[in-house]
Amino acid sequence: MAEEIIRFEHVSYTYPGADIPAVRDVSFSIEEGEIVLVTGPSGAGKTTLCSMLNRIIPESYGGEIEGKIYIKGADISKYTIGQMAFISGMLFQDPSGQLTCATVEDEIAFGPENKGLPVDTINALVDKYAGYVSMEKLMRRPPQALSGGQQQSVAYASVLAMEPEIYVLDEPTSNLDPLGSDLVFRLMEKVAGDMNKTAIIVEHKLEKIIDLVDRIIVMDKGGVVFNGKPVEVLHHYQELMEIGVVAPQMNQIINLLSDHGLASLSPTTCFEDAVRELKAALPAELPLDKMKETAAGFTNPPAYNKPIIEIRDLHFGYTPEVEVLHGINLDVYEGEFLSIVGQNGSGKTTIVKHFNGLHKPTSGTVRVKGVATSDSTVAKLSQSVGYCFQNPDHQIFSSVVKDELCYGPKNLRWPQQEIEESVSEVGRFLKIEDLFDQNPYNLSKGQRQQIAVAAILAMKPDVLVVDEPTTGQDPRQSHEMMDMVKWLNTELHKTIVVITHDMSIAAEYSDRIVVMHSGQVIAQGIPREVFAQEELLNSSNLESPQITRLLQQAGIKEPVVIDVQEAFELLSLISFKEGNA
Repeated sequence: MAEEIIRFEHVSYTYPGADIPAVRDVSFSIEEGEIVLVTGPSGAGKTTLCSMLNRIIPESYGGEIEGKIYIKGADISKYTIGQMAFISGMLFQDPSGQLTCATVEDEIAFGPENKGLPVDTINALVDKYAGYVSMEKLMRRPPQALSGGQQQSVAYASVLAMEPEIYVLDEPTSNLDPLGSDLVFRLMEKVAGDMNKTAIIVEHKLEKIIDLVDRIIVMDKGGVVFNGKPVEVLHHYQELMEIGVVAPQMNQIINLLSDHGLASLSPTTCFEDAVRELKAALPAELPLDKMKETAAGFTNPPAYNKPIIEIRDLHFGYTPEVEVLHGINLDVYEGEFLSIVGQNGSGKTTIVKHFNGLHKPTSGTVRVKGVATSDSTVAKLSQSVGYCFQNPDHQIFSSVVKDELCYGPKNLRWPQQEIEESVSEVGRFLKIEDLFDQNPYNLSKGQRQQIAVAAILAMKPDVLVVDEPTTGQDPRQSHEMMDMVKWLNTELHKTIVVITHDMSIAAEYSDRIVVMHSGQVIAQGIPREVFAQEELLNSSNLESPQITRLLQQAGIKEPVVIDVQEAFELLSLISFKEGNA
């Protein structure tokens, strides 16, 4: 039997000046070699819990801590942050916050050097863990010049090189695309397998990690509400949903079928096993006519035919030698909700920056409301196309929310009365009037994202471009954000363009999806048309929603479903094989 490595005994912690504990009366233990997922809504206490494991809390924050935390039987209150770094290594959500050295090599060597190890040992550790994260060819590169996924890999290697007993990963994929997320999780799997290391991973995206973990701890309001094996915890998918944790779609449908007595599929955390289970339970003949009849009632978006943005043979390069966009032809239609998807580097952000003149075509044309962007200024185009950055902090300049909303119209030299009317209207629409007197940097990320959107809306653009609006947010926050954007589309009749990596979000909210790969548009259409092209998506390192893939790979290619409810409606028409119902 494995030995206990971590034990929390009735641990509570309250931040300085706070009335309510961020972590309250938490008790659990973790065995050596376990990989444990800690999940829960934002504000549940997950990051606070992890920061206690290496003494960042309370040493860097102060505050009041109660209870005891033990690692290998030792009370960690006797250690400093510096000492704990070699016992409990931590990988943060944003890698840029822990990358401080001039080169990748220096970054990986930093920890062993501070440990006082011999030069030969340090060099061996650097070579070993650079190989682990496939950074051997980038050793002389500055970390700041790398992609988000590469930066996270370097930060990971720097933690690995200290060879701690425990690895703590705090939302390591929140800023990564699906390919980068897979890389981090597979690296964790490799480390755990090769070295029998203990890992605690804080993560909202359960679908990508659920098959790697031995146990799930679910937190809410500072306390532990579930603690058990993944399949046991995921069986409580409805209760999880209520607190803002979304179970993988395959688990939702398996539990739905079981709860309604339609089929009894074995609970699993492995997607391939779920496919085999469903495929084995399906009858030889499916009721295709009934399924098609039911699918005819599925919601499909309306058709749009009046272009507001027209792109013709667009070529663009940041330098004459390197072309990024290769002959793009695309229309954005007035009143539609368009999602642009693709891996990092596919050209998504580059193309939308042509909409408001931040980029000008190397060749070809981009027209907004019939006017070529090359013949207009950014200030003029911003009145038609508003752009919200991925990180709201990159476009918030004022220390008071109302001033932030006034900033754009003032720069456009609107009359003061018109500015006041527009800002008041936006505040009323988005229900943020009670935030007008607050400092935006004292608000949550979701609220700051709202403020960034409001500041753009105050300039009354016809088109709103929102770049990765759900990054770093939990499922509940993501849907609140997207519901607001959808409301702007349906109620205020704004044309919406969203860049996203989240295929489930794209499926739920989009009228049309555009798929980009290597600077080209390779597919476009309504969500179920795009998600029917499984091979094309795979070739672009993209995936359709898990529920779509589950039915497709089990043999139900048509009709194409895009969410769990649609899947349940189709599967409820099927008489599953005996022993599975």
